[in-house]
Amino acid sequence: MEISRLLKLQRPRWSIVPRTYIVLRNIRCLDMLDELLDLGFSDFLIPITIESAPHCLRPSQRLAFVKAQRLIMTQSMDLERGQHCFFQQGDSLPFEIQKRLGAGSSARVDQVLSLISSKTYARKRIARKNTYAARTPEAMKQLVVEIQTLKRLDHVHVVEFVGSYTDPKYIGLIMSPVAEMDLSTYLGGANEVNRGELRTFFGCLAKALEYLHENKVRHKDIKPQNILVNHGNVLLTDFGLARDFTGADGSTTFDTVIGCTPRYCAPEVAMMESRNTASDIWSLGVVFLEMTIVLKGRTVKDMYDFFKAHGSHLECARTNRAALSELVKELAEVRSPLDNSPLEWVEQMLQANQQLRPTSGALLTSILGTSGNNPTFCGACCSPPDSDDDSFLM
Repeated sequence: MEISRLLKLQRPRWSIVPRTYIVLRNIRCLDMLDELLDLGFSDFLIPITIESAPHCLRPSQRLAFVKAQRLIMTQSMDLERGQHCFFQQGDSLPFEIQKRLGAGSSARVDQVLSLISSKTYARKRIARKNTYAARTPEAMKQLVVEIQTLKRLDHVHVVEFVGSYTDPKYIGLIMSPVAEMDLSTYLGGANEVNRGELRTFFGCLAKALEYLHENKVRHKDIKPQNILVNHGNVLLTDFGLARDFTGADGSTTFDTVIGCTPRYCAPEVAMMESRNTASDIWSLGVVFLEMTIVLKGRTVKDMYDFFKAHGSHLECARTNRAALSELVKELAEVRSPLDNSPLEWVEQMLQANQQLRPTSGALLTSILGTSGNNPTFCGACCSPPDSDDDSFLM
């Protein structure tokens, strides 16, 4: 929006809420904008009702806001064009629910059919109840972060942002594709037929992470459940915890961690110490270890049973370094030595000292440089133009 661009030059903080700016300016309440932002208010929370309006607004201001918000309502035809749309009470959503894909404590994901394009999408939505009781609930903040992050990403191994919307009851995110399964399910059913395909995931995931980091985004919750598999393609998803560090001096932060997954989080994250893109490398390293153990003919359950039976008897790699070292040595001795390269990457990625871990770019270079590319550990989509992808022959 032109207004957003102009605000970025004069009032950068206001530039992220151009629609809220328009409404408040129209009702002559611009002096309330900073207070609304302090409460976590954003354009994604429109439309509001008089009852659900932020308490910092006086009754007369609430009424004026509710009436004026009609000025910035977007038509549903724009929803599949990367826009955020606003639906009022009584408006029909242009989607038909086909089946539930998953649900958590606050979010629900459905497969939906667009009544406009007849395309199938995945829709994540959360209820807006109690949104303005105090500060915006964490689940709402995370979905807004996910929407804002996905809108500026475009990569073959990242889920596609289609559009988003708010209505009086929900805030929704529309994504593509509707994947066949996540990596956790895939690894649970891996067999000799798809091991060649599995090998290519190493390079493709490294390429996806390099893309994120080059675009100043840390994922912060990489795990098999947040990696989709669809017709042989892997895609990073669930950017609710992601951090955009564009404009910052670096990627290092000291913020409190909410919602990360203990099994995959880096030591510095668990200890609430300074962290940066190297924390993503650690998480991907644990995922790589799970992928490698499947390549070696074992199961992910075998891996965590091994951790519980050795060293400190704790199942996390960060809390059981002895078992990690033993497991890597043992895996190097079983099945094909051609599948030992991932063990070298894992050892580098799971360094306790984050400064010793490779960057995503260095990791990708190591994977692409694996001797002879036979078997290849990268799909044709991410391999150098002159490389031959014969992984499926192995």
